[in-house]
Amino acid sequence: MGLRVRVVLVVLLLLAVAALAVPLALSLADRRTAALAAERDRQLAALADAAAMPDTPLQRQVDRYYEVYREGVLIVDGDGRPRAARGLSDSEPAVATAVGRALVDAPASRWTRILPWSRQHVLTTAGVRHDGELVGAVVVAVDTSVAARGVAGGWLWVTVGCLSLLVLAVLVARALTRWVLRPVDGLERAVAEMTEGVAGLPADVAGPPELRHFTSAFNTMAQAVRASLERQRRLVADASHQLRNPLAAVRLRADTLEDHVVEAGRSTYGSMTAELDRLENLLQQLLRLARAEEVSGSRRVGLSTAVAESSDLDDVIEQRIAFWQPVADAQHQQLRHRSHRRGLTVPLARHDVEQLLDVAVDNALRYAGPDTTITVATAPADTTVELYVSDDGPGLPDEDLTRAAARFWRGRDDKDGTGLGLAIAGEIAAGHGGTIAVERAPEGGLLVRYTLPAASAATC
Repeated sequence: MGLRVRVVLVVLLLLAVAALAVPLALSLADRRTAALAAERDRQLAALADAAAMPDTPLQRQVDRYYEVYREGVLIVDGDGRPRAARGLSDSEPAVATAVGRALVDAPASRWTRILPWSRQHVLTTAGVRHDGELVGAVVVAVDTSVAARGVAGGWLWVTVGCLSLLVLAVLVARALTRWVLRPVDGLERAVAEMTEGVAGLPADVAGPPELRHFTSAFNTMAQAVRASLERQRRLVADASHQLRNPLAAVRLRADTLEDHVVEAGRSTYGSMTAELDRLENLLQQLLRLARAEEVSGSRRVGLSTAVAESSDLDDVIEQRIAFWQPVADAQHQQLRHRSHRRGLTVPLARHDVEQLLDVAVDNALRYAGPDTTITVATAPADTTVELYVSDDGPGLPDEDLTRAAARFWRGRDDKDGTGLGLAIAGEIAAGHGGTIAVERAPEGGLLVRYTLPAASAATC
């Protein structure tokens, strides 16, 4: 926007400068032309007066004039016969025409405006009169090159002045547009920070009154939006925490009722306890999500502190594979660990890496199906480490891959999940400067890829 405003201002300034410079330049050329014409008219008058006097050495005066001005001169009598000449001949058509016009007392032609590129000779004439009678004519070929150089010098100074004025105007326009658009730049920054979830500083209230009112209104709106989002996050966390005790009490009472439930109510009792299990799992996941959001939000606003602990990925992977191996054996599934380079570490606490792995491995074991293979692998990059879990199960349709990490999203056949596992993992990864991606695995199933900062890069 600022560039477009400056371009418009510069174009308008160019038009204004051109409107001033062109008339000034033409006026300079006209003045120089008029000055040369007046000077040569005086010289012609002096030569004509000398030619009107008998016994005047005309050739000597013509020679002197030629030596001074380097301009051809021709003086003729009333019949057109040359009386004195230097540098001009009546045999030239233009000279003959000028002599003829002068001898019939025709009006003198107006001088053509001298421009910097003018290099022609201008023929000027004057009649020679004796006692009021036209007895001859004087023709001079005026050299305009000197006057043209003078006009060029004047135009050069006009150009320099216009360029200086234009540069000054551009600087003033630049400062003016910066002052006007500074609030817009602040608003752009604030909008970008809001889009990324960053609670940055309010936009500067500056500039014209209209932008000041708009910026103040935007800051008020941004504060309200941030406060609303924070209240929502706190509500989820507080509600999840507060519901744990009543839910634990309900669970305790339900467990004490197990021995008193008649056979006809066993099915209903089993459904109730299953829903209690699901509700407990959902509350636990909501609390994890709230904690992960707090960590990732602190990182976005620059309040996160460096993690002193680093975790060896291979060690954590082997420990979690051993933990999940009984579940895999029960479903006739295989767990494999593949590492492109041993000893890769990330600046995450061990329990965070364990949670990332648990989410991805649990998803793979639950949805890949029996007789499948789940692979946990690592790969180094420039300043990051990739940790991914893939399987050779049926995977997800392409239209579901982009939604797999969304909150509360579950597959069509998922009846037990909460839809929060990958969302929690994404917040944990974001809280440490990483990302999560859900893709189609090369084996045909699902691939969950974590891109995490390498421990060496994080300490640089």
